[in-house]
Amino acid sequence: MLRSVDLCDYMQNNPIKIGEEDSISEAVSLILEHRVSGLCVVDASDKLLGVLSEMDCLKVGLSGTHGTSDNTEIRSYMQPYPVKIFPENDLFVAVNSIIENRVSGLCVVNRQEKLIGVLSEMDCLRVILSAIYNDHREVGKVKEHMTEAIESCDVNANLLYVAEDMLKKGRRRRPVINKGRLIGQITCRQILKRLYQKEDNVEIVKTHMNNIVESCELRSDIVGVSNDMVRKGRRRRPVVEQGRLVGQITCRQLLKVISDFNRNQVAANFDPMYRDLL
Repeated sequence: MLRSVDLCDYMQNNPIKIGEEDSISEAVSLILEHRVSGLCVVDASDKLLGVLSEMDCLKVGLSGTHGTSDNTEIRSYMQPYPVKIFPENDLFVAVNSIIENRVSGLCVVNRQEKLIGVLSEMDCLRVILSAIYNDHREVGKVKEHMTEAIESCDVNANLLYVAEDMLKKGRRRRPVINKGRLIGQITCRQILKRLYQKEDNVEIVKTHMNNIVESCELRSDIVGVSNDMVRKGRRRRPVVEQGRLVGQITCRQLLKVISDFNRNQVAANFDPMYRDLL
């Protein structure tokens, strides 16, 4: 049963922060060290100024392959208008904002714009899943909600070409295939690590990809896949049929499906005082 709808009960209270005058290299080091998809940019009083994503860093890294200085300031590349939410807003306002704005999370600020936390789509999915009883009715199958037009790359593709295409299309990770079969995955974070090693040689995807990639089947149960992704901290999962890549399901898609299901089908599983919010 959902114990509350207060953001403070579910948000991450200690987001990774950085100053706008710090360098991109420092930002990359923090992203790689903490394994996060981005950083909150704040001033000396923790007022939120923007966000810097791993994709922003990838843009700098690709442009700097032949000489951008390590001293490039974050203010030049950060996103100055992040999607924000106030702690007094409820969980369902946050879920709707994530879905409508197509973002992976929200910055939680007070009325003085001071950063007090972050709430990710994964946090929201975890909470919504907790409101479903173990004997829930079936929500649906992956094939009913996945994206069929999925971008992938060949195992022998040039790493920089793949990185440039991911940047152009705003993708943080890409399934790797060999003759149509899913064999791995390359992520923005792996490419960042490669770019900031400052080596001149260009390698193929195979050199840096994850050889083990978690996938799901077309007929997998939505709730089962969601629980597994939450448990392992995965934001998207390739969908396969007999080993061949056929689509992709994302945390945001699952959040929308399960949130809608809860609103329409299993309101009785929520504490009565919150039912009117569904």
